[in-house]
Amino acid sequence: MRNTIRKFKDNFYYLIFWPIYIGVFIAVESLDLGLTFHRVHCFVDDIIPFSEYFVIPYLTWHPLIVIVLLYTLIYETDNFRNLMKFFILTFSVTMVIYLVYPSYLDLRPETLEGNSIFIWIVRFIYTVDTPTNVCPSLHIIGSLGLLFASWDTRGRDSIPKKIFMAVAVVFICASTLFMKQHSLVDVVVAMPISFIGWLICFRGKEIERFKGLDNIEL
Repeated sequence: MRNTIRKFKDNFYYLIFWPIYIGVFIAVESLDLGLTFHRVHCFVDDIIPFSEYFVIPYLTWHPLIVIVLLYTLIYETDNFRNLMKFFILTFSVTMVIYLVYPSYLDLRPETLEGNSIFIWIVRFIYTVDTPTNVCPSLHIIGSLGLLFASWDTRGRDSIPKKIFMAVAVVFICASTLFMKQHSLVDVVVAMPISFIGWLICFRGKEIERFKGLDNIEL
């Protein structure tokens, strides 16, 4: 118990990022710098059908982030720090992109027919989440960050966790397309940012050690 409390104290300052990020995101959404918003679209977007049922994996993104952060904070401190560094780096870069290259999409259905719980939730999401500042997709970047963290999970039960996370991330990424929350372009642009973040935050020390081999005299 004492070790758990100590871990919380030692790493609590990382969690301060989240209220700061939320505040910055809201500010970026409301700022009007007079820049032209660029439409994001590709032909594949027109092929992918809308499906309200993908709201289920879409909504798992937020609780999954909380669960993974708490788990790594308690049981895998180094992994927690790497994941938080990934979020801080990639989300900050994304906010800068939103500021200098604002984007929007017009993929959402004009009308949502039906009164199912899924349709109702989609309507609510469309109301509170504007279709602006979409490229790159934070949903994709955040999901890949969780996947990267799962790759570093250790222990006998690590394989089921990695499989579960891989499947969850695939469905979350697909949900952004089937819910018409993002264009395929948003997904593609998010990937290099995510992998660069992975190299820096999850593999940075290994890269430094590898560079150090150059100084070894044979």
